[in-house]
Amino acid sequence: MHNNITTMKPILWIFFLISVIEIGSTACSKKPADEPVIPTAVTYTPDNTIFANPERGFYKYTECEVGTGTGSLNESTVRSWRINDNITLIYRIYYMRNFREAALTESVLAGIDNDFAAMRNAGIKCILRFAYSGNENEADAPVSTIVTHLDQLKPHLENNADVIAVLQAGFIGAWGEGYYSSNGLNSSAGRYQVYDKILKTLPSRRMMEVRTPAYKKEFFQRATNLSQDEAFNMQDIARMGFHNDCFLASSDDYGTYQNVTADKAYINRECLFVPIGGETCPPSGVDPADGTKAQNEMRYLRWTYLNQDYYRGVNDLWKLDGSMDNIMRELGYRFQLLSGEYSDKVAPGGAFSARIILKNLGYAALYNPRLVELVLKNTQTEEVFKVNTGIEPRLWKPSMESEIDTVMGIPQDIPPGEYELYLNLPDPEEALYNNPAYSIRLANENVWEETTGFNRLNILIQIDSKNKGEVYSGNLFFIKK
Repeated sequence: MHNNITTMKPILWIFFLISVIEIGSTACSKKPADEPVIPTAVTYTPDNTIFANPERGFYKYTECEVGTGTGSLNESTVRSWRINDNITLIYRIYYMRNFREAALTESVLAGIDNDFAAMRNAGIKCILRFAYSGNENEADAPVSTIVTHLDQLKPHLENNADVIAVLQAGFIGAWGEGYYSSNGLNSSAGRYQVYDKILKTLPSRRMMEVRTPAYKKEFFQRATNLSQDEAFNMQDIARMGFHNDCFLASSDDYGTYQNVTADKAYINRECLFVPIGGETCPPSGVDPADGTKAQNEMRYLRWTYLNQDYYRGVNDLWKLDGSMDNIMRELGYRFQLLSGEYSDKVAPGGAFSARIILKNLGYAALYNPRLVELVLKNTQTEEVFKVNTGIEPRLWKPSMESEIDTVMGIPQDIPPGEYELYLNLPDPEEALYNNPAYSIRLANENVWEETTGFNRLNILIQIDSKNKGEVYSGNLFFIKK
């Protein structure tokens, strides 16, 4: 038998030729959609400047003595704080001394609504508190009055939840801190009654803060920390944070801590998911905290906000030692893009992928709901298409890198052309969603678009039916807005 192919029998030779033709035909008809698309990589330049971002940073103190006709917010003043001082938070306390035994009047409630409107127009939010007493020897109100007032306030808190960053528990004793009370409410049972009513009154998407970690442990009869699975589920235990109004003021911050080491470790873990902030006050038994100590403490305890004006004896020291700029930058969250990989050539109906690495340089995480959107804007027509990625940015932990890794669909009917890609982190509240003052700015050069609140990702996406790539089969599509 010969090995030469030409000696094959006629029938075998025919089969051989058919096989060769089929193999060649298959190779030539490979679809472009099956070819891998290599993503385009982008790196980002850090921005070290100080700028405003929502729900964090230094705050301005304001108070109102309700029922006196004085103390209403001045919108232009609040607006100037935002523009000139990068302030996005005010502390707003309502003293209700004239209503310890009476219901709030309609004019009082209307005045509170007007204040909220001024905040909204000025682009800021408030740390909110109600109290009846401004010193240790002044009376507070009985629990029956507190319940009445909370019932009256409930629809106003709901209607204005968009500009409430957080509610401090208030109501009990001097300054509403829960320590003193002329009505016996500075007890486990008394605090429980008031805190329980507040949590039932405040919209469930908002958190409240108590004065010490012991108060939270006491209320829930639990000493263990929140788990990530429990966080942000709108259950009461996931809605209680802390305010420390004697920060760095003594060895135990004027009684803030029962066991300093253990309580600080508890806050360190708890405040990955709930907020903490407050103010310094005159030191007792300790030297004023220098900038290094203050920064270390705020980073460990995950601080989000601090009084700009009190106590100046401590705050001014941070200016003198050169640490104030760092504190202004890093109070709360500060997100910085590190790198990105994007499919920059996609067909209508195709799969668009993005992998973005960013780092939280701040002391704390986000605590209120926030959307993570990718945005395509046509460079010629400026038509905008958005997609909500569904990613939870409150899990972008301080001092850690996080990832946005997602695939979404380009709509079949999108006009072909060149699109700029953005990352948008807007407030989900309907009244604030389209207001750039309430969107998060990233700490990178050449990304912030002030008119829209979008962050430019410095990549152009070419959308054309001739482009190769996978056909998208999921349900997460860019939608025209």
